[in-house]
Amino acid sequence: MMGKLYLLMFAATITSVIGTVMVAPAYAEGMRQPTSGNNSLDVVVEPDWSSETTKFHVKFLEPGTDNIHEHQDYNFVISKDGQEVYNAARSQPGSPSLLHNSEGMLTIPYKFEENGDYAIQITIYGLGLPPIPIAEETATFQVNVVPEFPVGSIGAVVASLSGVVALSRFRRFWKN
Repeated sequence: MMGKLYLLMFAATITSVIGTVMVAPAYAEGMRQPTSGNNSLDVVVEPDWSSETTKFHVKFLEPGTDNIHEHQDYNFVISKDGQEVYNAARSQPGSPSLLHNSEGMLTIPYKFEENGDYAIQITIYGLGLPPIPIAEETATFQVNVVPEFPVGSIGAVVASLSGVVALSRFRRFWKN
């Protein structure tokens, strides 16, 4: 009887952990890069993983400095396994194939639907105001999305394991 109770508690623990696993980005690499080609800009991507929707804070900087560069024509694309899963320019109805940023900083929200390796590609098409077209320059960043256990799951595991320990001690006491 007690063996079945232990098994039931173990199954409940595993079920609660598996049921609460959620997709959350774990890390990203190389988050500052010069653009390809003429290295017209340095691009910084700072991910904020604090909610279900990741926010990518992007800064366009003068090369080799921390000075913000204002006014870029750009696009922000996320792909997985070579397939585009998000395109900032196409995400807005009626928008052209590129976007314009005037402040030199922007935030792109995106909700990852599954684990895996992703590439973020930021392409620059023009600089300044009025925009001076340039040969496309890109900065590409790799992001790995892995499962993350919410704090509540850890609490459920600890509580369940505490219950198993308490039952085993109670069982020893009961036999004596």
